[in-house]
Amino acid sequence: MKNYLLTCLALVLFAAGCKKNDPEASLPPATQEGKNTAGCLIDGKAFVAKSYGGGVLSAPLPAMEGGFSFVNSYRLSMRGNLNGDAVEVMLFFQGWQLGTYLLDKDTKYYPQGDPLVLLNHATFRYVDSSTKEEYGTDAQHTGQVVLTTADVRNGLSAGTFSFTAVSNQDPRKIITISNGRFDRKRI
Repeated sequence: MKNYLLTCLALVLFAAGCKKNDPEASLPPATQEGKNTAGCLIDGKAFVAKSYGGGVLSAPLPAMEGGFSFVNSYRLSMRGNLNGDAVEVMLFFQGWQLGTYLLDKDTKYYPQGDPLVLLNHATFRYVDSSTKEEYGTDAQHTGQVVLTTADVRNGLSAGTFSFTAVSNQDPRKIITISNGRFDRKRI
């Protein structure tokens, strides 16, 4: 009986430890209420959009910006820190309708191209990097955004996303974004 109790206690402690180490547990819930939250796993590590930077004469960079923009397109930038580095995840797709938007074409990345002709894509970059390295989706490195809430009039949008992106500096470097979610209310 004593061994049975010790085994049960060990299993409970092991399960509790696994939950603590689960990076997805650090992400904000996938809501659709305009809570201005976003997060994802970047190569398995939790990233949560948070404002950062700023100083005496400058305001911090917002955690998120964008939403419905231009003519029938959507752009969302999510900023924060990953392993002590300032990073940005950006989604861009043509459409304001609920549904799935595939990120599977070769295109220029926003803002390098005309938003009216850019194709759906996503990017990841280190904000403070001097290398100008950026990871983006293309025909071989794909993903998707699922828009689950789209209230253009009130600036409310929510959805999920995942993608694999390749470096613009070294095609051997790949980054995987998974379990992404956003809940945006444009103020």
